[in-house]
Amino acid sequence: MKRKEYFLLMIPFFLQSSLLQANNNQAPFSVSENSLMRDSQLDLRLRNQWKYLKENEAQPTAVHNAWGQAASLDFRSGYLGGWLGFDATYTRAIRLAASDYFATRGLLYDSGGDRRKAEAHGFSKFGQRYLKIKQGDKKRGVEAKAGWQELKNVGVLTTTDRLSRNSYFGYSGALNWLDIRLDMAYVTKGIRHDSPHSLALQTQDNQRIAAIYTGALSYKGERGRLAYAFGEAEAYQRRHVIEASYALSPHLRFSSQIYGSQGLEKYKRMSASKRSFDEHAWHYLGEAEWRQGDWTQKFAAAWTSASKKDATGYYARPLTKNTRGRFISLTSAGKDYTRDKELALVSFTQYEIFKGVYSGVQINYGQFGYRNNRVRTGEVSFINRVVEPVPSLKNLSVFTLFGYGWSYKNNKETPLLDAHGKYMRSHNLSGEIAIEYKFNLLR
Repeated sequence: MKRKEYFLLMIPFFLQSSLLQANNNQAPFSVSENSLMRDSQLDLRLRNQWKYLKENEAQPTAVHNAWGQAASLDFRSGYLGGWLGFDATYTRAIRLAASDYFATRGLLYDSGGDRRKAEAHGFSKFGQRYLKIKQGDKKRGVEAKAGWQELKNVGVLTTTDRLSRNSYFGYSGALNWLDIRLDMAYVTKGIRHDSPHSLALQTQDNQRIAAIYTGALSYKGERGRLAYAFGEAEAYQRRHVIEASYALSPHLRFSSQIYGSQGLEKYKRMSASKRSFDEHAWHYLGEAEWRQGDWTQKFAAAWTSASKKDATGYYARPLTKNTRGRFISLTSAGKDYTRDKELALVSFTQYEIFKGVYSGVQINYGQFGYRNNRVRTGEVSFINRVVEPVPSLKNLSVFTLFGYGWSYKNNKETPLLDAHGKYMRSHNLSGEIAIEYKFNLLR
């Protein structure tokens, strides 16, 4: 462990020791009398995950396959003096299997950057290590963090769940007032979910970005939720997010999401081959969800605007390299349906077979125009979930997905045409299995 990391890890305990020694009449250390340790939690998270894709969209038929096992220790302290604490997360991931192109699955570390299976490795890292402070409670209070931390839908940033989660270095804070919450964050570096290394924020042509600042204002009531988020990667991209949902009845809920990106100076200076759109990109989506008994039915329709001269533009979720952009949409499952002038339709049907055991099917369809072609894409996925089926397995979750899809041969999303000017179809098979179990080691 680096000296700097060790020092940060020990700060709360040095503070605690100093406070105890300051008073000669202080009783010897007692866990029951010290909220820093008394309220601490230590969880062990075991996750086994396999991801598979067979496709020939951008090259001859290729298999993307990765399989790994991870163990994560997640420590969350109580608060010294009711306001100061410290959290840390350590993850060890090992490789079980891999093929060439394994790195696209985001599970294993690519040591050489060539995506060859011989370069697939496990990794170890402290994904989180931060100081935290708080005043008040979840209804009326403030909280803040400083250090390496996961940011789940904080402003325009989020994290992803693989064998490990990506994290960011910087500062974040939140103000809670009844049903209103204000989130803010300032980050300067990132750690990917499939890597142990701290990485700089970068443009797509590898230019350094000093920082990302972002914030969100949200309201959550009994029947609805509304959030607006704003963020900017210094002189590169500016992003807006609007998410809303409202329950008309106990059975019917409507929701909508709008995501937008605007290219700034550094973005516009990149070559066209590095840009996903020319000036701005927007993704609009509306969803309806019906729940009745053991059945759940969702429908969604989306439209994307991301123009790019002489090519097919698209809305890219990452705000910069080595970050993960906030994006909550049915169209993000499996293949992404976010290309310029693309209409996407989604149907998801699920049935709860037994308590905590769900089985369903999701159908995605998309179409857009390109040089007198109506390019069609789609996917049919069979999805199963097991979530705490019995009290003795309350911390168990299992997820499986197997799908068949059809798309088109392309170069960076732009269709490749045959000698007759027609786009060429491409088919794919996908699969995923994730098994996770959590243990509470310290209560």
